[in-house]
This record gives sequence, C-alpha cells and structure tokens, in this order.
Amino acid sequence: MLKKYLSGSLIAILLTSLAMITSCEYEFIEPEKVVIPEVISFADNIIPVFNNSCNYSGCHATGFAILDLSPGNAYNELFRKDLIDRDIPDQSKLYLKLTDSKSTHKDRSTATEQALILEWIAKGAKNN
Repeated sequence: MLKKYLSGSLIAILLTSLAMITSCEYEFIEPEKVVIPEVISFADNIIPVFNNSCNYSGCHATGFAILDLSPGNAYNELFRKDLIDRDIPDQSKLYLKLTDSKSTHKDRSTATEQALILEWIAKGAKNN
C-alpha cells in the first residue's frame, strides 16, 4: 500500500514539475525606438503631443483654469506656470509630470513623445 502511495505521489510530483517547467514562457518585447528630429519645432512637434494627449475637453483645453495647452496658449502657459527648466531639463515639471511613475499623467504620452519634449527643453525650449 505504501509503495503504491509513493509511486502515485512520485508521478504526481513529476507531472506537476513538468507542467511548471513547460508553462513558463518568456516573450521579449522590443523597446520603442526613439527617433528625435535634429530641429524640434514647438508648433510642429510639441503641440501635436499636447493635442494627442492633453488638449481636449475636460483636460487642458482652451480656458482650462489650471493649465491651458491649446496651440495658442501652450507656450506662454508652460513658462507662466514654471513647468520648464532649461538649466536642468530632466527636472522640468512638464517632463516629470509625464514620466514620474506616481504622476496622474504617466501613461498619457509615449516614450518617443517624452524624449521629444525633453530634447526640446534641452535645446532651449524655443517657441518656433
């Protein structure tokens, strides 16, 4: 009886082990390739990020009391609200708002958009 019990237990352990080993799967996810243009235009490169991620009804559209990121107001608002740090670009409040894991805006932009904004700030945050 004991031999039959041990035999059955051994088979169960082997099957469980085999199932655990074969059920593990690893899928490599290719990181997003970030391509930043040589010249970054606020109007052509940064405003579209705001339009895709921020500038819509109930968020940061025209007339929004906290921060208006509409095309006509965004540039002045970013500086009026002290969201850009040209000296330490990666410490700019705008960039941190998009990248900080605790931020409410963390997943509202892509890695490419975040890198674009950071590079725009690093290159002087020009209104071009």
